[in-house]
Amino acid sequence: MRANSGVAPLVAAPFALCTALALRTTFDDSRMAWVALAAALAGIAVFLGVRSRIRRGVSAGIHISLALLTLLLAVPELGLRSAGFRRVGGVEFGYPSPEDFLELEPDAELFWTLPRSAPGTNSLGFAGSEPAVPKPEGVFRALFLGDSCMWQGHPEEWPALATAQLATLRGRTLECTNLSLAGYSTHQGLRVAERYGTALTPDLVVVGYGWNDHWLARGSTDSSKVIHVAFERVHRASRLVQLVASWASASEGQVLGEPRVSATEYRENLASIVRSFRQRGVPVMLVTAPSVHDLGVPEYLLKYRFAASAEEVVRLHAEYVAITREVARAEGISLLDLEVELAARADRASLFLADGIHFTEAGRRVIAESFAQDALRLGLVP
Repeated sequence: MRANSGVAPLVAAPFALCTALALRTTFDDSRMAWVALAAALAGIAVFLGVRSRIRRGVSAGIHISLALLTLLLAVPELGLRSAGFRRVGGVEFGYPSPEDFLELEPDAELFWTLPRSAPGTNSLGFAGSEPAVPKPEGVFRALFLGDSCMWQGHPEEWPALATAQLATLRGRTLECTNLSLAGYSTHQGLRVAERYGTALTPDLVVVGYGWNDHWLARGSTDSSKVIHVAFERVHRASRLVQLVASWASASEGQVLGEPRVSATEYRENLASIVRSFRQRGVPVMLVTAPSVHDLGVPEYLLKYRFAASAEEVVRLHAEYVAITREVARAEGISLLDLEVELAARADRASLFLADGIHFTEAGRRVIAESFAQDALRLGLVP
């Protein structure tokens, strides 16, 4: 009995350590308070169980095994959390660091969507109300496919502002279904079109990509990236898994010397998106991405290695904008050339945020007005 008198406290010690680490982490994450409570109760239960078994001369192997598992798994996990360790990669596109996008939901084809449980998110994983399928009779549905420039400002992103304006002018029900999301490239846009384009039966499709396509790839290009959803969820939930994964795959977040989507792929993706709708008789409009980077390239784009140099930011963007125009001409579809329209304005700097990419509230309203006028002039909205 005396020889075993120190076993119970020793076996319960990992749970006490878990309790202390969880309480320390509580200051950053209130959910850890429940972990601390659970660890404390488990430690007490193990202590009492081991002491009881020793007194009765029964093996305490199951309790010792549980304590060892706690020491090997729970203690390192809570220790890493307590130290503020977090190392995520894979599906994030990395601005300004991957950790900023932990709340995105992993998707095998799209890489990420918004969490469907988040307020204001529909079952497709995008911002906005649930699009009815089949589409209600008499509803004109405008489908927008793009990146953060089309999504930014929700619920007052420029597609929503433009659709509301057109609905007022036409005196009819117009629905804005916006499947745009931050970080999306044409690789993801094509998968969105393939997954939802037919079922949503749009009456007009508006497509605007480019920025994320020409940013430097991290870990792998979009066409070669593979997302294991189950692993991504475990990876996000466990700091210990993140640590082990960072050792096993040191190149995961490595910036490559090539864009996420090559110029050739960009052209092919845009053309494929257009054709997927045109073959069903749905009109499509392409949109060029405007910028004020000719006035100056923000330092963060180079700091976080979106491009190799300021000159490359300007050159690559101009190249991808030119491809957008070429696809519109080749496919015989409408083009909203925002790059040209905004470049001609004396107040254009005031239409952009400091990054020279996204729009101010005034910028979103100017773009909405421009789109609405073009849509009416071209007869895209009867």
